[in-house]
Amino acid sequence: MGHAQIKEVRLYIPPRDKHIEVKAKPALSEDCKHNDQVLNAFVLGFARYKKAMKDLSKV
Repeated sequence: MGHAQIKEVRLYIPPRDKHIEVKAKPALSEDCKHNDQVLNAFVLGFARYKKAMKDLSKV
């Protein structure tokens, strides 16, 4: 006889609204290095999707 399993709590991620078109952002300046751009992308991503990041960190 098997044992009862604990049901997994799944994270619901709603589908993306495909009607919103994202525009590309220009680089900070001509002398901007790749590392600076990567750090800037993380800052923008965490600022924009703070709640989603917190939900995903619980998984």
